[in-house]
Amino acid sequence: MKSLVLTEPGKLEVVVNEEKDVPHDCVKIRIARASITSSDLSAFKGKSNFYPIMPSRIAMGLVSESSDFTLKTGQRVMLSPYRKSGGSFQVSGVDKNGYLADYVICPLAEVYAIPEGITDESVVFIEDVALAEKIIEKLDVGKTQYILLNGCSSLNYIVGQLSIYYQAIPVIIDKKQELLDLAQDLGIYYTVNPNEENVFQKVKEITSGKMCDYMVLDLDAYPSTEDLLSCMREGGKMCLAGLDKKTEEISADLAPVFTKGLEIFGLNNGDGEIETGINMIATEVVKVDKLVERIVDISETPEVFSKLAKEPPHALKTIVKC
Repeated sequence: MKSLVLTEPGKLEVVVNEEKDVPHDCVKIRIARASITSSDLSAFKGKSNFYPIMPSRIAMGLVSESSDFTLKTGQRVMLSPYRKSGGSFQVSGVDKNGYLADYVICPLAEVYAIPEGITDESVVFIEDVALAEKIIEKLDVGKTQYILLNGCSSLNYIVGQLSIYYQAIPVIIDKKQELLDLAQDLGIYYTVNPNEENVFQKVKEITSGKMCDYMVLDLDAYPSTEDLLSCMREGGKMCLAGLDKKTEEISADLAPVFTKGLEIFGLNNGDGEIETGINMIATEVVKVDKLVERIVDISETPEVFSKLAKEPPHALKTIVKC
């Protein structure tokens, strides 16, 4: 079996492992799609606690070998980003090896069957949808209330779509008009471009002076609130979200937190909502097909990692075809 392993910061190498027998409580999976996330790039830049480590926290594949009668050979499955063992919580590609390989052997508890109607590429967004669902629940988003999304990231696009599903009103802020156009294409009607209009005045106009009840800051892509806290109403709630646990800097003027009595909390995983994420994509409540920036072959991955690590965070997702 071959895998791509970060042997040290900045060095992604092919490693060949000998074939292993599949334990009775595990399943062997032929990886078909894996994703490159912010946590993978963080490890590439030297921010992991573990080397060597195989990147990619979530993947889709085909069952190759299993003793479980519910999983048929060739069946499509998702591999969980999480492992719970002995009271510990581990994230694939962060605290343990991920899925950037041709084959992997996983515990049955970490394998989810994928229903028809979900494309191979859509599977790697399931964790994002699960995290977005947790954000909505933790914020306790209500009908007709306004939720401010700082930046057109994959996560915020998904939070915006879920907000609409729960009859809230998302307002998304970004300086790139083409990303705001995509937001509108996904049904997020209210968009604001700081390069073209005053954000505070525009949000005040959109909300008829009420300002926003909630705010989501995706730290993986936009680790700054800039002046957006001024757009919050008194007693509002703010979520700092993302998948990269190694986020080091958050830029914010915290004065409005005190003057407006804002509540702030953080979330960095979608644990407990994976099944919800699968269902939301299967029923097309959330559409993610337009959130793929590129699909690369696994042979291109070392070069792609090097390129992405040097660039600003990308709004959309890079998927690896294994």
